[in-house]
Amino acid sequence: MVRKEFQAIIVAFVVLSLALVYVGYQVYGLETQLAEQRNKTDALAEALVARLNELEELILRVEVTVDNGNTTKTDVIWLTKGATALEALRRSATVETTYFAGLGEFIESIDGLRNNPDAGRYWMWYIWNENKAEWEYAPVGAGSYKLKDGDRIMFRYETPAW
Repeated sequence: MVRKEFQAIIVAFVVLSLALVYVGYQVYGLETQLAEQRNKTDALAEALVARLNELEELILRVEVTVDNGNTTKTDVIWLTKGATALEALRRSATVETTYFAGLGEFIESIDGLRNNPDAGRYWMWYIWNENKAEWEYAPVGAGSYKLKDGDRIMFRYETPAW
């Protein structure tokens, strides 16, 4: 006859064996779920990288300089593609304009410094020409000029050369 202690050991062994099978099954299930989550995470990361690359093509980095004759300040502005020089200026300074039908907005003041026709001083704006390494008078109004990534623009309070 088998002793009771031996029977208890056999029962404990069977129970432990079943517990190990159960734990192994649970670990397998968790590993499967983890692999599925890893695949989803990888797909999400790829989608985010692709979206960031798309956004990089839509973002412009522009340097805006405001020279009031006494002080000069320069800001780096981040804008979306299609933004104008006037929009960049408005992100860098307080701007007042007058709208003229068919012509667009005319800059009246920047940071409180108004055009002064009696003294012949106006706000003029320029674009940096990298090839010539010089500032060039802008060919259109600031509200009509579509910025490009890396543009450097300057608004200067001065007596125009015209």
